[in-house]
Amino acid sequence: MTTARRESNLRFFLRYVFHHKRSYTLGVVFIFLTNYLAVSIPAYIGTSVDLLSGELAANDKAMTQAIAMVIILALVMVVTRTVSRILFFNPGRAIERELKDDAFARLTRMQTGFYREHETGTLISIVNNDINGVRALAGIVMLQVFNVIFALSLTPLKMWAISPHLTLYCIFPVLITFFIAHKGIAFMRRMMKIRMVELQEMSSSTVGFLTGIEVIKSHGIHQWAEDKFDRENVKILSRSLLLARVRTLILPLIGYTDRILKVMILAIGGGYLLNQDLTLGELTALLSYASLLAMPFISLGMIFSAWQNGIVSLESLRRILDEPLIAKDGERLAPESRDKLFSQGLRVDGLTYTYPGATTPTLKNLCFEVKPGQTVGILGRVGSGKTTLVNCINRYLDVDPEQLFIDDNDLTEISRADLRSAVRTITQEPFLFSDTVTENVRFGSESLQEPLSLDQVLKQSDMLDEVRQFPEQEETLVGEKGILLSGGQKQRLSLARGLYTPSKLMILDNVLSAVDNETERFLLNQIFNNSRSQSTLIVSHRATVLEQVDHILVLEEGRIVDQGTHAELLQRSEIYRQTWELQQHDGGTAE
Repeated sequence: MTTARRESNLRFFLRYVFHHKRSYTLGVVFIFLTNYLAVSIPAYIGTSVDLLSGELAANDKAMTQAIAMVIILALVMVVTRTVSRILFFNPGRAIERELKDDAFARLTRMQTGFYREHETGTLISIVNNDINGVRALAGIVMLQVFNVIFALSLTPLKMWAISPHLTLYCIFPVLITFFIAHKGIAFMRRMMKIRMVELQEMSSSTVGFLTGIEVIKSHGIHQWAEDKFDRENVKILSRSLLLARVRTLILPLIGYTDRILKVMILAIGGGYLLNQDLTLGELTALLSYASLLAMPFISLGMIFSAWQNGIVSLESLRRILDEPLIAKDGERLAPESRDKLFSQGLRVDGLTYTYPGATTPTLKNLCFEVKPGQTVGILGRVGSGKTTLVNCINRYLDVDPEQLFIDDNDLTEISRADLRSAVRTITQEPFLFSDTVTENVRFGSESLQEPLSLDQVLKQSDMLDEVRQFPEQEETLVGEKGILLSGGQKQRLSLARGLYTPSKLMILDNVLSAVDNETERFLLNQIFNNSRSQSTLIVSHRATVLEQVDHILVLEEGRIVDQGTHAELLQRSEIYRQTWELQQHDGGTAE
C-alpha cells in the first residue's frame, strides 16, 4: 500500500495565493511601474545637473522640463507604490483570515485523540501567533520578491549604460554585505523558530493556570504559579533580547551599504570625471542608482529570513490543516433520509472498546437496544464505563464497524453531523460559553421543528425563577465556562439547552449529580413527561434516578451484568438492590 505524497509547503501556500491572483497580478504591474519610474528619475536629475553646467539662459526651457519630469515621475511613483502595497497587503490579510477560518473549521471536526496529542495553549499559539509569519509571507515577502526582481533588472541596465566599469565595482561591496547579512539573518531565523516553540509552551501553561485558577487559590500556591510563569517569561525575554542584539548589528550594516557605494562612486567616478569619461550629471545619476542597487541586494537577506520564518509558521499551521478528517463525515445523508433516522432505534451489538495505549478493554461485548418512544437507564458505579459507552454512541470516540447501529445504518458509515442531528448528548460536565443565558440555551438549536419558548424551557429546567433574579435576567452574562453560576445551575442550564429543541434520542450522562433531591424529582418529571425527544437514555450511578424508566441496564466493570425494570432488578440483582437501598438510606446521594 502506498501512502499519498504530502503536498509541499510552496504548493500549499500557492493554492491560497491563487485565490487572489487578480490582485497579485495587478500588484506586479504596479511594482514594475514603480521601479521603472524610480530608475527614470536619476536620468532626469543627471540631465538637470549637466544643464546647470552650460548656458543657463539657453538651457532654461530644457531645465524646466527636466525638473518638471522629476516632480511628475515622483508624484506618480508615490501613487503606484501605494497602490502596489494595497494590492499585496490586502490579499495577505485575506489569506491570514482564510487560514484561520480553515484551521478553526478543522479544529471543530477533530476528535478527542487529536486533543490528547496537542495542548490547547499550543493550538491557540499556532492560530494566533504563528500565522503572523504566513501573513508576512503572503504580503511583504511576495511584494519584495517582485520588487527585487524588477530593481535588479532595471537598475544595473541603467548604470551599465552610463559606466560598465563603475557598475562592476559597485557589485562587490554589495555581495560582501549580503553575505554577512545572510549569515546573521540565518541565525535570527533559528532563534525565531525556538522562540515560536517557547511561545507555544507559555500559551499552554497560561491556559492551564487560568483553567485551574480556583485550585491555585484554594491551595495557596500563587507563588509557585507566578515563579513558573516568570521562568518561561524570562526565557522568552532572553531570546527576544538576543534577537534584538543581532538585529541592531545587521540592520545598520544594511543601512550603510548605499553610503559605501556612494563613497566608491565618488572616489572612482571622480577620476573618470577628471578624465572626462563621465559628466557631472552622469556621476550624480550613478550616485542615485547606488541607493536603488544596494537595497534590493540587501533585501534578499531579509526576504530569505521572512520566507524561512513564514515557511516555519506554515509548517506549524499545517499540523492542524493537514490533520486527516474521516471521509464519511463529509458525506451527508439526503434530508428525507436524515429525517427518518432512528425510525427503528439504536442497536448496540457486541460493543467492545479499548482506549489507545491500554491493554484491557473498558467496554466488553455490550448488547442492548433503545427503541423509539422508549426510556432506557444505565446504572453503574464510578469507573464502570458509563461515560465511555455514551462517548462511543455519540462517536466522540472512534469504534470498530459492525458494533453500533442506528436503524440498519452502521454508525461508522454515517457522518457525525447526521448522527448528531438525531442524537443529542447532555454531558455530566456542562460547558457554557461566555455569553448570555439566552445564547447559551439557544446554542446549536438548528431544527426543523419549532423550539420551545425560552421561558418554557427555563421553567422545565427549574431555572426560570433564578434567572429572573439575575441582574440582566435572560441577558445576563454567565462568564467563561459559566464561572458565575453554581454547579447545579450550570447543569440545569445545560439541560435547558438540550430540551430547547426536540431530538430523536436524548442522552443524559449524570446530568443531575449536582442538584438536590427535590430539584431532581422535578427535573425527572419534566424529562419523563414533558420532553419532546422520542427516546431518552439516562446514565447515572444513582438508582433513585432510574425508577421510572422502561428498561434498566446494570453496568459493572464494562459489562452488562443484569437488565430489566426497576421492580425486576430489585428482586434479582444484588448490585442494583444494594445500590438502591443504600441511596434510599443516604437520601439518594451515595454512589
